[in-house]
Amino acid sequence: MARTRLPYCSPYRLFLAPLGTPRSASDRIHAAYARFAWRSMDPRHLALTVALCVLWPVNFIVMLWMFTRPIGPTVARATGKPVWRQILEQLWLAFRHSIPPDKYYVFDLFRPERLANARHYILRYELKGGFHNLVHFHTRVTMRRSTKESLKDKLLFFRRCEKAGVASPRVFLVATADGTFAAESHQGEGLPPHDLFIKPAKGKGGRGCEKWLYRDGSYEGPAGQRLGDAELRAHILALVAKRGRYLIQECLQNHPDLMRFGGGLTSLRITSCKNESGSFEVTNAVLKMSLAAGSSVDNFHQGGAVCRVDVATGEVGPAWDNWIKRPCVLHHAHPGTGAAIAGMILPCWPETVSMVAKAASLFPDRIMVGFDVAITDRGSVIIEGNVQQGSDMVQRTHDLPVGLQRLGDLLAYQASEALATRPPRAMRWYGPRDYWGPR
Repeated sequence: MARTRLPYCSPYRLFLAPLGTPRSASDRIHAAYARFAWRSMDPRHLALTVALCVLWPVNFIVMLWMFTRPIGPTVARATGKPVWRQILEQLWLAFRHSIPPDKYYVFDLFRPERLANARHYILRYELKGGFHNLVHFHTRVTMRRSTKESLKDKLLFFRRCEKAGVASPRVFLVATADGTFAAESHQGEGLPPHDLFIKPAKGKGGRGCEKWLYRDGSYEGPAGQRLGDAELRAHILALVAKRGRYLIQECLQNHPDLMRFGGGLTSLRITSCKNESGSFEVTNAVLKMSLAAGSSVDNFHQGGAVCRVDVATGEVGPAWDNWIKRPCVLHHAHPGTGAAIAGMILPCWPETVSMVAKAASLFPDRIMVGFDVAITDRGSVIIEGNVQQGSDMVQRTHDLPVGLQRLGDLLAYQASEALATRPPRAMRWYGPRDYWGPR
């Protein structure tokens, strides 16, 4: 279970959101988060909330310095909005909507049309530290079963998909802490003589993943090193000692239409959400791609780029670069290969959407899941499902925030339904010391 989070910069959404009658889906989501947070607090958290009401300007100043100092001048040159005005807008957003300075740049809120819709943006702490916990408790009470572990554990995910006929990357072997390689779909001796992709059975963000290419009886790694079978197995076991079980999988290859973006796998994050009738609906999709040659991961938080995908047609929008390193940069063509990005139609798109809807039905107690999908030379393949799906990539690439999208309507509906369940007070809370660590 994720830790419940407070808006550290500033906490006033906790007080303002539950007041009055919600006028929009975003208002209902904000209010549901606030009510859930209040219900979950014990005296320590009440004291922390009081302290934040007084001390949040300190957090604001620190974050302002961290993000505006390196990014503000670039934004000023690109938009004509001076840094002092950016600071004033960030102060207003923090005070009125509990939006911190980093999200001002993540969502391009310095653009007037986006700033006008600031109240409709759904923040990371509201989803990962609120909504997901709220609906988790609700489904645990109403459905009395959980498929969450099958989403977190990639081996269980593979087995569930395999049984249901949903295409997923084939797992050859599982490397375990006792130094053995358990066969999953490979019966030969040693490692399979194929290109391999290895990743932790329980990992996220692409951390710990490596691609090894089979060449003339040995394996070539991400740094150009060449290892034999025994050496690569020893390398994998060293990784196991640090991160736990590892999966040795087939190395997926892009569909020919996507090879224009380089050799690295280009994947999608496709969001599914349970709708008012209890079925699963695909609401959003973004195309992820690496802009660096030779990278084996395309994760946004590791420097990749993201593009909006029209769910109805499969048409791709321009690629948004990493917001810290190159703010205000849109790529209509891939900077490495020169291939056009914006306007292309993804291959196998209707089949991909149908497959994701089917995959979502395998996890009936999950309300919102983000599926990582690759469109490969053998069709669409679901790589994994993310139970703690956020909304940063969707809101960065779309000119409308989640609160004004179909996804916002569904989240508001599900949050309202889940509020009928009272969570226990024994919550795992995200404390001040956690903020500066991995999020």
